[in-house]
Amino acid sequence: MSLSRRIAVPDDCTTCTMRQKGDFCQLPTSALESLNSVGHVTLYPADVMLFREGEIPQGVYVVCSGRVKLSVETPEGKTVILKIAGDRHALGMSAVVSGRSAPVTVTTVDFCQINFTEQSKFLRLLATEPHIGLACAKMLASEVNETFADVHELLLARSSTEKLARLLLSWVADKPRNRDLRVPAEFTHEEIAQMIGSSRETVTRLMSDMKRKELIRIEGSTLVIPNRVALQAIM
Repeated sequence: MSLSRRIAVPDDCTTCTMRQKGDFCQLPTSALESLNSVGHVTLYPADVMLFREGEIPQGVYVVCSGRVKLSVETPEGKTVILKIAGDRHALGMSAVVSGRSAPVTVTTVDFCQINFTEQSKFLRLLATEPHIGLACAKMLASEVNETFADVHELLLARSSTEKLARLLLSWVADKPRNRDLRVPAEFTHEEIAQMIGSSRETVTRLMSDMKRKELIRIEGSTLVIPNRVALQAIM
């Protein structure tokens, strides 16, 4: 999908009601005003590619709201989804800072509000605003830690069954520890296969097995995990 479908909207980080802790939102007022002066907010529909693996991003994209998927393509042409990133995730920052091409392709999953800063303007801010430079360093360090944790989880899983169980449990990680954990069943079997490095046929078979064993069930557009402990036991 072409980026020409994006819709520009007015923006002002200093008065934004979605400001949170732990990223650029918490910059001192002067630094936030500097960042706000060179960036702009854009609304993107789902399925828009922000930048592609192997290309240098035009700048830094901060997801104010919505979700995006980070994926790579194997030498055989197979797509692997590495992560579904949510609010406050900074995209393209490591490539912009290092001057190297992006290691992933980033595509919107649903409707997103994204604050974009061009590469040259962002690098100029890093050179002149120490608070922005420190925030950038913290966010990059957090990105490294999260990536390490994701790889660690992947290596721990010895089979497609374990990988699928870990993925499903990650979707309800922030839910209360009770029965009938519910999340939207919004990803296709093909997309789930891309997340665990398997095939659509394998995911369909494993999901059927889990339903038969009453580890999961589908209610309309909702995935229900009736017993978190029972699903954990197969890992």
